Amino acid sequence: MGVPFEYLYTLKDQILVLAREHDQWIAPLVFILGFCESIALVSLFVPSTILFLGIGAIHSAAGGEFVPVWLAGAAGALIGDIVSYLIGLYFKDSINTVWPFKKYPSLIGKAKDLDRKWGAIAMVGSKFLGMLRPFAPVMAGTIAMPWERFLLASAAGSLLWAGAFLAPGYGLTLFQ
Repeated sequence: MGVPFEYLYTLKDQILVLAREHDQWIAPLVFILGFCESIALVSLFVPSTILFLGIGAIHSAAGGEFVPVWLAGAAGALIGDIVSYLIGLYFKDSINTVWPFKKYPSLIGKAKDLDRKWGAIAMVGSKFLGMLRPFAPVMAGTIAMPWERFLLASAAGSLLWAGAFLAPGYGLTLFQ
């Protein structure tokens, strides 16, 4: 037998009350999710993209504002990218001795070639390709992509990514 509609409405109302009462925690939560999504390996255990969609919908329905949450998610992703870039810069040519990279040595070469060939465009595009998202900054670090180029591309990609997955939840409420 199905769940009665009254229960679903009550649950929805309880979730919205919870979101309104704890609005101050939405942006920090989205920051942490964006950060985790951009760290190699950690991202495998944190489904931030799906959570961004849900958080956007709940936060919007509770009357929350899009821009602060969007910027928090982008900032978390950018800082996660920086950490991943520094990991790549630290390990450089020995990255193929570190798990999980040593398990897929051919992918390292392909990822480095992609970063060399497409540079900043690869960094922005990788944000929308789940498995590449946390590893592209690592590879950018291993090839020592110029810091300014990396930072600009990562910032642009982080803003686009966070916006693309938070905005649908906010829907047309941005324009009201």
